[in-house]
Amino acid sequence: MEYTVAYLERILARMASSQDAPDPLLVKRLFYHLRPGTFEATERATTHFADLLGVVERNPSLAQGLRFHLLGLLQVKNVGSLLRDSGILPDRTFGVELWRRLRFKMLPPAPTPDSLRDWMDEMLAPGDAEWIASLSPTLWQRLFAALDLANIDAPMAASLKANLIDAINGLSHRIASAGLDPELLRIEPTLEAYASPFLAQHEEIAALLAHYRDPTQPHLDSSQAMVILDQCEDVLERIRRRSVSVGTSVNLTLQSARLQQQMARVRQLLKLLEADTALHRADLLTQLWLTLSAASGERYNVSNLMSATTGRLAYQVTQHAGQTGQHYIADNGHELRNMFLSAAGGGIIIACMALLKVLIVKAHLVPFQEALLISLNYALGFILIFVLHFSVATKQPAMTASLMAHTIARARSDAHENRILESFVTSVYASQFAAIAGNLLLAFATAALLASGLSYYLGVQPVDALKAQKLLAEINLAAPMNLFYAAVAAVGLFLSGIVSGYYDNKCVYERIPERLARLSWPAHLISQRGWHGLVQYIGGHLGGLAGNAFFGFYLGMVAAFGALSGLPLDIRHIAFSSANFAYGWQALGWQLPWLTIVLSATGVLMIGMMNLTVSFALAFYLALRAANLSRKEALPLLKRTMLAMLIAPWLMFKLRGKEPTFE
Repeated sequence: MEYTVAYLERILARMASSQDAPDPLLVKRLFYHLRPGTFEATERATTHFADLLGVVERNPSLAQGLRFHLLGLLQVKNVGSLLRDSGILPDRTFGVELWRRLRFKMLPPAPTPDSLRDWMDEMLAPGDAEWIASLSPTLWQRLFAALDLANIDAPMAASLKANLIDAINGLSHRIASAGLDPELLRIEPTLEAYASPFLAQHEEIAALLAHYRDPTQPHLDSSQAMVILDQCEDVLERIRRRSVSVGTSVNLTLQSARLQQQMARVRQLLKLLEADTALHRADLLTQLWLTLSAASGERYNVSNLMSATTGRLAYQVTQHAGQTGQHYIADNGHELRNMFLSAAGGGIIIACMALLKVLIVKAHLVPFQEALLISLNYALGFILIFVLHFSVATKQPAMTASLMAHTIARARSDAHENRILESFVTSVYASQFAAIAGNLLLAFATAALLASGLSYYLGVQPVDALKAQKLLAEINLAAPMNLFYAAVAAVGLFLSGIVSGYYDNKCVYERIPERLARLSWPAHLISQRGWHGLVQYIGGHLGGLAGNAFFGFYLGMVAAFGALSGLPLDIRHIAFSSANFAYGWQALGWQLPWLTIVLSATGVLMIGMMNLTVSFALAFYLALRAANLSRKEALPLLKRTMLAMLIAPWLMFKLRGKEPTFE
């Protein structure tokens, strides 16, 4: 029904005439009528709310009817769960809670009839929190004043105070219990060595609440409890800082986020319990209502759970990737030469990997065997490149993007941000150019030499004419799906960076090297010294090994899945495309039309550009979000950075001779 003031007055009149028993349905109907549409929701919400205020301020009888039904809700519904649990992550592991929310998305739970929390969840839609929060606090305070909600009769006041006390006590118990969590104690041993503030806060709050239960008990104010809660926050902050060096986990992040939410709620409820003036109570009630209304839409929200619990882990993952990214940026000619040589070594191995793939396909194995062998070929090849300290050019953007994003996120001003951006872009562009040149040139040259050598000395033609035509068609600029397939490969590049950072974090957090060192049987196989050296290597390079293995299997399995399912899924990678160009050209006796050569060479370069652009954009955006930038802040910065990448050659000329500024 379209909003009208007349219908608003009719609902309020119905409330005023029906004061025999509270009717939650009337309150819900009033709320639905006040709810604005999606168009200009903020402006409409303010207008609708101003209309409501005008009606109740002019008509005391209508105000009394609304007051009766609102306060009646607090009598007929259970308030405790709303105060204690709404907006607070439940005490479950991440996996259990994620599965629970997914199940409730498919089949919503049945609401408990006497639960005020369930009633609010049923009434509030996901978009309501935004327009409710957009209303001026002054409007809410005027409504509370018009309804005189801060002054209620003694029995009602006693009931609400009992609910407040029970909620505060329950939350305090949970905070004390969570402070003894083994993961927290392992990272912060002082919680056991000295008096734990998590336990101390419960003792202080229990003494404070004793007076409200029994006025003959000594009266304490909440200032000391607030100080101890601040100490609990300090412990969580120390754990957060230490996680940079000792790693973190999803469950630890979940525990920390839950504790912070519980402590914030305890502070809010303690202030409300101690409020001594009607104006102060109205202000605190407004804040509590805004908090609870915002939380109602998030109870079964999967994305909210992900952002609340995995944000810290994402930061750790991108932080590890960013530390790796420092090795992928060259600042001078010597480092650029080393970058080129490192990529050249990678290009040689990639040419061999491309040839092995051709031979595996030529064997005409069953699909699963072929997919497995191709994946192992890629994975072992990338691991060999990593172990020999060579590089794959397209893996660099995902690493450097994290470093760039974390540095830009700490910029002190727009001008500082621009200086960092210019320096980063020029350094990354120069480094990337050297790396791509090394990969491309040596992959092409090695493939040409291998194919020519096998043909000349052994009389073996690794690629026949039919396969050569197919290889050249796959890299041709005119091929319709090439750029999409290059983007698919770029997603794998991005994910390999995530896997690498994840296992670097896991290695530190779960102390993998120390645990491996406790194994005795490997030392009998490769000697104690050899096993110790291998453990040390794994400790420093587990992320790189895992990321390269993942990328290899990704390239092999995505193409196999596309072939088996009939979906348009395949991969195109610049270095492999360069090697395939050489194999195809040689198989046709180095006799190709100039147009084919130009289209193939341009196609290889465009594949590379798509590899780099997509992987960089994904990694950069994730790193910005992990650095606590909102989506609205991250997207414009991503656009500016991508634009800067396009004009990087001009920037490199403009800033030639200047030292890079990454701070």
